[in-house]
Amino acid sequence: MDKRVHSIKWLYLTVFLLPVLATAQEKETKKETEKNIDEVVLVGYSKVSKKDVTNAVGSVKADDVKDMPVNSAAEAIQGRVAGVQITASEGSPGAEVEIKVRGGTSITQSNAPLYIVDGIQMDNALSIISPKEIESIEVLKDAASTSIYGSRGANGVVLITTKGGRKKAAAQINYSGYTGVRKITNTIPVLDPYDFVMYQYELYNKNGIADDITAFTTRYGNFNELAEKYGNIKKRDWQDELFGKEAFNFTHNLSLTGGSDKSAFSLTLNHVEEDGIMLSSGFRRSMANFKYDYDISKKLKVGFNVRYSRQLISGAGTSASGSQGTNRLRNAVRYQPFEGGSNVPIDDFDPNYATLTNLVNPLILNDNEVKDAKTNDLLLNAYLNYNITKNLTFRSVVGYVQKDNFINQFWGTVTSDARSNNNQPIVQLTRNQTRRITNTNTLNYTQKFGNHKLDLLLGEETVQTDGETSSTYTKWLPVSITPNEAFANIQSATPPSGMIQDAPKTGALPPDRLLSFFGRANYIFNNKYIITASIRADASNVFGVGNRWGTFPAVSVAWKLKEENFLKSKEWLEELKLRFGYGLAGNNRIPAYLYDTFFTTSTDYGYTFGSGVTPGATTGNTLANKNVTWEATVSKNLGLDFGFFNGRLYGSIDGYITDTKDLLVLAKIPQTSGYEYQYQNSGKTQNKGLEFTLGGLIVNKENFTWKTDFNISTNKNIIKSLGANVSGGNDYYLVASGWVNSLYDFIAKVGNPVGTYYGYVTEGRYEISDFDFNPTTQAYTLKNGVPSSSAVANGSKPIQPGDLKLRDLNGDGQITAADQTELGNAQPKFFGGFSQTFRYRNWDMSLFFNFSIGNKVYNANKIEFSTQYLYRDNNMSADVADRWRWFNDQGVKVTDPTALAALNANTTMWTPPQGNYILHSYAIEDGSFLRLNNVTIGYTLPKNSLEMLGIKNFRLYATINNLFTITGYKGYDPEASTRRNPLTPGVDYAAYPRSRFILTGIDLTF
Repeated sequence: MDKRVHSIKWLYLTVFLLPVLATAQEKETKKETEKNIDEVVLVGYSKVSKKDVTNAVGSVKADDVKDMPVNSAAEAIQGRVAGVQITASEGSPGAEVEIKVRGGTSITQSNAPLYIVDGIQMDNALSIISPKEIESIEVLKDAASTSIYGSRGANGVVLITTKGGRKKAAAQINYSGYTGVRKITNTIPVLDPYDFVMYQYELYNKNGIADDITAFTTRYGNFNELAEKYGNIKKRDWQDELFGKEAFNFTHNLSLTGGSDKSAFSLTLNHVEEDGIMLSSGFRRSMANFKYDYDISKKLKVGFNVRYSRQLISGAGTSASGSQGTNRLRNAVRYQPFEGGSNVPIDDFDPNYATLTNLVNPLILNDNEVKDAKTNDLLLNAYLNYNITKNLTFRSVVGYVQKDNFINQFWGTVTSDARSNNNQPIVQLTRNQTRRITNTNTLNYTQKFGNHKLDLLLGEETVQTDGETSSTYTKWLPVSITPNEAFANIQSATPPSGMIQDAPKTGALPPDRLLSFFGRANYIFNNKYIITASIRADASNVFGVGNRWGTFPAVSVAWKLKEENFLKSKEWLEELKLRFGYGLAGNNRIPAYLYDTFFTTSTDYGYTFGSGVTPGATTGNTLANKNVTWEATVSKNLGLDFGFFNGRLYGSIDGYITDTKDLLVLAKIPQTSGYEYQYQNSGKTQNKGLEFTLGGLIVNKENFTWKTDFNISTNKNIIKSLGANVSGGNDYYLVASGWVNSLYDFIAKVGNPVGTYYGYVTEGRYEISDFDFNPTTQAYTLKNGVPSSSAVANGSKPIQPGDLKLRDLNGDGQITAADQTELGNAQPKFFGGFSQTFRYRNWDMSLFFNFSIGNKVYNANKIEFSTQYLYRDNNMSADVADRWRWFNDQGVKVTDPTALAALNANTTMWTPPQGNYILHSYAIEDGSFLRLNNVTIGYTLPKNSLEMLGIKNFRLYATINNLFTITGYKGYDPEASTRRNPLTPGVDYAAYPRSRFILTGIDLTF
């Protein structure tokens, strides 16, 4: 293990563990005031005292995140729950957030957990909820707790409760707002102007072709003037110009709460205006949430919640999820780093240069690619709570969720799309709407008799989801049209003579229907022994007749050792509880009706008739499968909860094994079937892990408190089986990440983790000693026994000294696809987070860290920016400055082997390969990191000085988010993961850079 990992470990010990151990020696007398209030957690349709929980549940309360000035709840809870990984795919405003609970179980389908907001299912809920409105977040991690949710519970369940008003409470107004600025934290180093031109000199002159030599002189000048001309020329730092602006943020939160004897209400308003560090990018969100509860009588209570959110993400971004052909980051890295060198000024579009280099000035391109992604979210839910008897309660919840997505994209005349369509602008308008109706009805019976406590729950639930989608792709718009004009006037497009405009595409999302019945029984004896059993039966129209029903049982037990006589009198021990759970959860996350063959209409399969395109009918490329059924996850969990010294030291340890079988896999099948894919139940995965949580109130004086919380998790994921139908009898198959077409750079293999990189081992470069030299022809020929990487890495061009050398793993004397091997994986060995919270009189300070140890990152940018491939006049990674040289300082090509070896005695990098992009171990880096995610310092004005103004609380604070990251990773960010396939995680390709956020704010309560 390298020194960075050791230093990170010691930092954890000194910052966290040593102060926690000091807690045991701290003596305090105020025991009663230090006792925690009996917390409750939400577990499957009802609340349970935290002391009586038998399952693996992670909880985040409002107090934990109330001082976190971030715009999404996902950011606020990152690193706070053991076993839960939360990562932003990149640093763009509104970037997609991936949440995995205990590693994820699927290999081709989504591993996202199920989100329940105030009893209603919502997709990606943490991204659209403001942290200021969170009352609590519970993460159900094991199947013993998630099986009560049956369908989609296999990947965990996130239960979110938002704040409401309080009965018999005076009206209270709270305003919190902050403003700040973001700046890019680091850039990718590239060649400076002189090194760039010297590299081009080598490319143009190496082969001695007269036309190439003349072309270089025409473009860059004579060699004897290069040092003076480009050694002092002003450098254009395109990354700084594109990403280096100060991006301002303004966030406002306003809440009004109150209540009467019978009612309570809460109104929350949130408005965010956030600029992105990339020009023309930004994020805007306006949200309103209103909750109302009313007691009609002592037995009957009703309430409703209305949430509406409008969100706009602006900017075409860097095309992180696209392929190499759509990478916009390339232009900021590889465009020539200075002005001049062409007959066309650098700030004007040069079509010839674009053709020769496949590059466009990144600032001009940014102005010509416009993307506005608008999302409207509506949630309506209402409940009725009726106490039939003192011990029997009926509850009914009805919810409606609607999401509308509108994406407007514009490609101006300089873009490759427009240049391939008569140099005229193009517009694409995409519209999607999804609707979900939910109804849940439960009967809850509770009874205490003697030393016995019984809690019974019966329930029924229906969920219906449907929607529509449409897309219009309009070419040949007027050259002078602006993006906003184009979005509103697509009818102004005029096809050239003989050309036909593409017809709009429309479609309906397959309706998804779910009917469920469930029950749970919880029994507590003598406040010592607890057993909970549940069962749920789900029927889903995703599957065909005979396969629609899935049954998901679970059982969990707990033993409160603290309540035993031999420990009950121990005042130093507050809690000691042993837990065990076993359960089965299901997953049905595939489109509906794939068990039968349906025809759909599309212009993609149409034919020309008259002046338009008549849509044709097709079955698509996915073969029906009548036998496909539920994916099933079996989870076993053993846990221990403990607390010492009246709550001064507390924590938990959990160990689990999660086995998933009958994986819902989108399998590639022989095309002799007439189809390309088929959904199948095939394969098994397993996750095994440990989770450790520890917290302590280290100092608890009247004027000073110091509290710390720490969690660390480890998860080992392996593929147990891929199924004969998927793998063709093999124990592996190759997977393409997609950043380069037809590059299969991942392997799914039995016994390996999901997300294993697959490629060649970098051996360095070929040296003079690897060749025989013919002084007559001045030709270098590889010696016998030295394997050639020509076909793999150099476009089948003859290998020369300094070329990239790959390892011959099978010893057959040549480099072929057979020499590829496993290069590591994206799974960390450990991950977690820790916080430090200090309060001194009216001052407060908090620090929050998150970390990851042992994961590998696939730096695809590193491959692209160090590979020459097809184009000259492209800038390269700064590593290329240390490449093998063919020309001496006088610009003369060195041919003598001895002199050539001496010239390169102090260089280490190989000549940028001329072949297609391949994965080799040079791009696989250690992604371990320790990040100070948030540091906040606040001051609360004394309350007695505010009372005369009617102010209850007034706090001022300053915060820095992403203050620093300790890592050896050389890319933008070690957490970047830009692919959307569970089989291809950890790929950093064309990711939007992460920024540092410095802000100040106020929190004011009347």
